[in-house]
Amino acid sequence: MRGLYIPGDAPPWRKDFEAELLRFPAGVHDDMVDALGLIGQLLDRVRPGVAPKAPPKPNDGLSGYKAMRSGGGSWRV
Repeated sequence: MRGLYIPGDAPPWRKDFEAELLRFPAGVHDDMVDALGLIGQLLDRVRPGVAPKAPPKPNDGLSGYKAMRSGGGSWRV
């Protein structure tokens, strides 16, 4: 979910790996893409995904401001 990180000094197969990912699904070879997909499935089973936390509910829709008392009718402080 945060992308795939491949170090710049990765092994010599890095360029082939990137090319295969970019050509998928139209490319002739897809062995490395399949392996990456299986790793993703394995990681999901080892540690299931966590749903994002729901945003806090606003108390009165006032976004932290104190409510004004009804009546008085004046904006002067």
